[in-house]
Amino acid sequence: MGKQQSDNLSREDFQREQAAPRRHGGVRRAAKLLAVLILVFAVVLVAAYQDLSSFDSVRRLFSYNKVTQDEQGKAELYSFDNDRTNVYAMLGERLIVASTTNVAVLANDGTRVYSESVRMTHPAVAVGGQTVLVYDIGGQTALLLGEKGLLRDCGKLCDAGILSASLNSSDYLTLTTEKSGYQSVVSVYDPTGNALFTFNSSDRYVMDACVLRDCKHLAVVTLGEADGAFASTLKLYALLSETPESVNVLNGSLVLSLGNLGGRLVTIADDRLTVFGADGSLSGSYRYDYPYLRAQSTGGTDYTALLLSRYRSGSTLKLVTVSADGEKIGEADIGKEVLCISAAGKYLAALYSDSLTIYTSDLSEYATLSNTEYAKSVIMREDGTALLLGTSSAWLFIP
Repeated sequence: MGKQQSDNLSREDFQREQAAPRRHGGVRRAAKLLAVLILVFAVVLVAAYQDLSSFDSVRRLFSYNKVTQDEQGKAELYSFDNDRTNVYAMLGERLIVASTTNVAVLANDGTRVYSESVRMTHPAVAVGGQTVLVYDIGGQTALLLGEKGLLRDCGKLCDAGILSASLNSSDYLTLTTEKSGYQSVVSVYDPTGNALFTFNSSDRYVMDACVLRDCKHLAVVTLGEADGAFASTLKLYALLSETPESVNVLNGSLVLSLGNLGGRLVTIADDRLTVFGADGSLSGSYRYDYPYLRAQSTGGTDYTALLLSRYRSGSTLKLVTVSADGEKIGEADIGKEVLCISAAGKYLAALYSDSLTIYTSDLSEYATLSNTEYAKSVIMREDGTALLLGTSSAWLFIP
């Protein structure tokens, strides 16, 4: 055999030796991919077997597979001080607890990420996209919190008592406060804390105000009179102009709150829900079937939940969901006491004195929990889980 042939054989042997591991590596990668696909398929089959009707059920199987649950799907996550003045908000996986004496941010492993002693008379919370404002109604305490704790002390922005506050999904802050010489003043701040707009109301009380989802307009509702009867007036401002772009008078209605719903502005009054477009035009309205509004939640993706009562007291109740067009989506007659309702995403939680029911937006039952362990309120979450809040602890219900 010649030297050239010998060299060619050596190169061929070398190439075969180098190629063999690559072939084996490719087989191993293919086997791993196949195993992952089989696992995903098995999870989907389990979800179907358990009659979990959406992708959220599959996501929960992965997200909470390490959480210790009891046989009903409950997992205790948070502990806090027992205080009857406690108010709560969820920010991602963090629970914010505020009382007249303390503000705390709790991680889901039970640790306190942040804690601050305060003096408040009427604590309240406003929830944005990445932040939560804890404030004192009638006082001057206002703390803007993130998942790691305090971001800004907004009480320094208030010369007098705070009447209301709101955060939109982009964390634009609206503060309505008292001011000497005026009935009230509305101030708007961007997410970095820069002042964008100030509106002084000299003749009417401002009931509520919020920045719309487009972050370009401010909605302000005032209470006064029209044609000899009380009326709420809704004004829409561009953030760079003190002249309103639109004015809507709601005769005989007392607007209780404003909110953003499906990119539109929704007003919740004592007798009706009204939806307006970004230009202030009327988009829809729903007059209540029962005359008394007990509770409401605008946390749904494209609907609002209302709890209505036939009488001033008693348990003859109706639970209603209303779309961003002002049309009724679903309704359910309720014959027992309702402690709290909370909407998030496409789910609605109703906490009763002895149980919890999670509904979809059309009020079809999605999941139930029979033992709520003396829970006082509930916070629905977009993934279909619900946080139940007791006097000194909170636990997660994972359907």
